[in-house]
Amino acid sequence: MFEPYPGGGNGIPNWTQEELDRAVAAYDKAGWQVMLHAIGDRGIDMALTAFEHAARANGTSGRRHRVEHVEVPRAADLPRFKADGVVASTQAMFPYPNQNHLGVYVPTLGPERAHRALAFKAIDDAGAVQSFGSDWPVFTAEVVRGIACAVTRTTVEGTPPGGWEPSQRLTVEAALRHFTRDAAFAEHAEDEKGTLAPGKVADFVVLSQDLFAIPPERIKDTKVLLTVLGGQDTWRAKEF
Repeated sequence: MFEPYPGGGNGIPNWTQEELDRAVAAYDKAGWQVMLHAIGDRGIDMALTAFEHAARANGTSGRRHRVEHVEVPRAADLPRFKADGVVASTQAMFPYPNQNHLGVYVPTLGPERAHRALAFKAIDDAGAVQSFGSDWPVFTAEVVRGIACAVTRTTVEGTPPGGWEPSQRLTVEAALRHFTRDAAFAEHAEDEKGTLAPGKVADFVVLSQDLFAIPPERIKDTKVLLTVLGGQDTWRAKEF
């Protein structure tokens, strides 16, 4: 972190900026897509700086390097994702406001940083490509649960009322897009999957409810009735 935690200390980086710059530039030059794990604001800044250095040093673009987690970015750094062509790889369930989140995570960050943590909408508003994942097995890989969390920012019991940091709630369309089209883009696979179109693999599910037609608080109750992978049924509910 740039500023100390309430209890002291800024965290310990695994790299110096110079070491990271050299390593990322070497892999970038070799044609690799690099994914850097960065949670704190200083770590995110270091990752973006390394990607910018690699692009200048090698004259490269379009690698779609990624910052994994992007949990506590500074607002000033968010436009750099779009400018640098860097994907924000975030996890839809991370703002799930259970006791651990509200009782440990938020106090550990302190009020100012907690307010700008897991800022999914701010990332979108900055024009970045945001790719949702689960971080399984730390969190469930259930996509419907992830969509519900990103849209409501509440627990399944509906707490806290209105959601934790509700200004960062997403629309259903945005949450679904981050799990599908944007996730495919993040791995250079948008011509193969991520949307349903002729020539792409037929990966889709049939749901018990239309997510666009129900109140957000009912998304969590949606069941998967059919799963199709590559055009083949891989799972079917008994009631379907």
